[in-house]
Amino acid sequence: MLPFSTASFNKFEPAKKATRLPIASAIALSAFATASLADTPSVVTSIKPIHSIASAVMDGVGKPFLLIDGATSPHGFALKPSQAFLLQGADTVFWIGPGLASSLAKPISSMAGDASVELMEAEGIEHLGLREGATFDTHDHDHGSHSEGHEEHEEAGHDDHGHDDGEKEEHAHDDHAPEGGERDAHIWLNPDNGIAIAGAMAETLAQVDPANADIYRANAKKFSERIEGLETKISAKLEPVSGQKFIVFHDAYHHFEHHFNVEASGSITLTPEAIASADRLSTIQDTIQDLDVSCVFQEPQFDSKIVNVAIEGSKARIGTLDPLGTEIANGIDLYPTLLMNLADSLADCLGGE
Repeated sequence: MLPFSTASFNKFEPAKKATRLPIASAIALSAFATASLADTPSVVTSIKPIHSIASAVMDGVGKPFLLIDGATSPHGFALKPSQAFLLQGADTVFWIGPGLASSLAKPISSMAGDASVELMEAEGIEHLGLREGATFDTHDHDHGSHSEGHEEHEEAGHDDHGHDDGEKEEHAHDDHAPEGGERDAHIWLNPDNGIAIAGAMAETLAQVDPANADIYRANAKKFSERIEGLETKISAKLEPVSGQKFIVFHDAYHHFEHHFNVEASGSITLTPEAIASADRLSTIQDTIQDLDVSCVFQEPQFDSKIVNVAIEGSKARIGTLDPLGTEIANGIDLYPTLLMNLADSLADCLGGE
């Protein structure tokens, strides 16, 4: 149930609401009023892939709301006033945690409170440490991982992508994410983590809405079976190009690379909102030449000019990777489509297509 009753809406006279509230706010209020009347839990999600997984788990019961839609990046995201209504009225808020969207930490804490579920801490999540340096060459590369239960390193308001290149590259962390070390927040790109997220959502919603607990759990099981089948297809597609060298736009894909044994040789920028330093770009250009890199991948929501600069004088091709499913329609199918699109893009570019 909502933490406030629909009677609270009656405090506003209809005419005054129409003139005082932004249209988006009025829509949010109307949506929550409808959810309350239907007696379904109000669920808010942060990014498109998490919204997709929640949509699959809630199928047949209700639909989750999405905060960060379209081409908007979670790094540095600014919450709109109209979206505060979503957080204030939520029974559950599913988000990765402050390591991905530090700007959400304070509003979620103050507006959603106990409704917040940080999926970085969900049971069964496999973690990887942050890779640092333009070419990821300051780490061991046997790529171990840690399961849930590690102490959270990031404090509220801390964005693990918020340092400049020079500061980050002075510090080396092992890829294994040692206890207390910084962890890569792009956990959804490991399909096993996607399955763990669905399971965590089902159990959370079963507590919030016991009447539909069996549906949530059955949906999570169905989702798991679908993703397990997809993993087999992706592995087969990527196996022929597993030895090819490539560079990514920013280091968002470690979980996907590690899971499917296709490892990037570096990233152009540390965080997609910041321009790469001249030293970093020079290092990437040298790496492309020295390793005979096959592909350099851009991202659809960011300017590709720097990618063109990076490949000057080389034989590297340009491909596109999208960690959020920016151009995929929201809903149940977004998450599996996102994973398959990553595999297709990697296979096509690295295979010379």
